[in-house]
Amino acid sequence: MDRDMILIIAAVAAVVAVVIGYSIYRSIKRKNADKLSMKIAEDDKLHITLDNKADMEEVAKIILEGLGGSENVQSVDHDGARLKVQINEYGAVDEKKIRSAKVGGVLRPSKTAVHIIIGSEVEPVETELKKLIDPVA
Repeated sequence: MDRDMILIIAAVAAVVAVVIGYSIYRSIKRKNADKLSMKIAEDDKLHITLDNKADMEEVAKIILEGLGGSENVQSVDHDGARLKVQINEYGAVDEKKIRSAKVGGVLRPSKTAVHIIIGSEVEPVETELKKLIDPVA
């Protein structure tokens, strides 16, 4: 065999090795992606649907009921799109009830705090919630 033929065979072998290696890499990557991907059931997804057409008083009533009533609420404030509520009793909070108000989500950063993601309509909801908690104010 002459030298040119050996170089051609070596080049073809290198190309074949690269193609096989790349296909193995893609196969492993695809398998790992399937293991790492999280499929969330439609019922578990958060859908923020609260908008300016919603009845803010009704939303506030549902949230207050989910918080365990006015006797369980120490204070209400907002920060950005979140309604921040300080509570007395952790166990009195019903997250499912709060979510039924079509809020974006419920976070519980501590035993005495509940953050409710509302979005751009957080201020009107905060105002209505404060009216329900202390109607005299």
